[in-house]
Amino acid sequence: MFSSPLSGRTRPNDRRIRAWLACAGEASRADLARQLDLPKATVAGIVTDLIERGVVAEAPRARPGGAPGRPAHVLTLTGPPPAVAALTWSAGRLRVALATLSGRVLAEHTSSVEPDMAQPAVVSVVLGSLQAAARSAGYDAGPPAAVVLSVPAPIQRGAGRPAAAPGGGKRGEWMPAWLGEGLADELARRTGSPALLENDANLGALGEYVFGAGRGQPHQIYLKLGRHSVGAGLIIGGLLHRGTTGFAGELAHVQVRNDGPMCVCGGRGCLIRTVSTEMIDLAQPAYEEPLTFASMLSLAEAGDIGLQRLLGDLGRSIGRPLADACTLLNPDLFVLDGSIGPAGEHIFSGIAEAIDRYARPVTSAAARVVTGTLGADAEVLGAVVLLRQEWERMLR
Repeated sequence: MFSSPLSGRTRPNDRRIRAWLACAGEASRADLARQLDLPKATVAGIVTDLIERGVVAEAPRARPGGAPGRPAHVLTLTGPPPAVAALTWSAGRLRVALATLSGRVLAEHTSSVEPDMAQPAVVSVVLGSLQAAARSAGYDAGPPAAVVLSVPAPIQRGAGRPAAAPGGGKRGEWMPAWLGEGLADELARRTGSPALLENDANLGALGEYVFGAGRGQPHQIYLKLGRHSVGAGLIIGGLLHRGTTGFAGELAHVQVRNDGPMCVCGGRGCLIRTVSTEMIDLAQPAYEEPLTFASMLSLAEAGDIGLQRLLGDLGRSIGRPLADACTLLNPDLFVLDGSIGPAGEHIFSGIAEAIDRYARPVTSAAARVVTGTLGADAEVLGAVVLLRQEWERMLR
């Protein structure tokens, strides 16, 4: 069902053309020659061979508004398009989404996965969800082009696992128990596909940069917010910046209070320890039901003035270190995680206010603060971008 354009014993330029068509969806011969920097005669010969083998189909490209003139012909891969299986986990729910390399989400399936579940049980849930999503999309069972797991923790690039909690920090607060050594290898073995792990904010940044609100802006910072996380994905010069140990963008662990509580990262007074705990503790006495970050967002969206103000305070707390990042990195854009919904406008306003107040005027004036347009699909489409980049690297 999901075949990779890189599979099989084919010529390198053959694989490059098939991979490009998988990512773009369609392209003309001229597009391929230009994008892949190949002679037109080389492209023509390979395309003719692919058409004869039934790998590629050719059809006229529709002209907008029925414009006169001879329409250009475009090439597409035949059969089901290669797809990425993107796995995202939040608040005890695991979402498995299938998306084409051109950025179209085909189907998804959501299951309950608690932090303390055993790794083999979680892998079984993933396989079941993947099969359910494939049936929903009208695909037969089979391996995806890749499995990409969005991880709410720093990733050691090349090690295939999240960074361990330093200083003996509590694992349950750092990441779920099943998200550890061997997970990528086991997913690859059971699905028959390459398995990649990446930080959730990094994936959100890639998704919004290529498909969403950050499109075309080479210097931007994406903000991912959650009950136990405040992360940032850094796009610098059009490239994702992970840092030496994968810790770049961990805004949650910027120190904001010298005498603050200890954090699982080994530091003290980290942003996440002050905002995640204190914000709920401040609001809880006014409510009978236990509050969560999600319920606070819902109540604020419904018109709760007190929580709207508290979310504004949260935005100002997050915006203060972002103002320093604005001065240091001089970005074009700050993109706020769009999945938090309409209540995010209060956080958004607080962030913008703090950046405007504390960053150097020449940098704050150049950096817009916007809400992401992809919502919950930002990480899914970021997984698509990640695989596309891996293919580009392999095909050079």
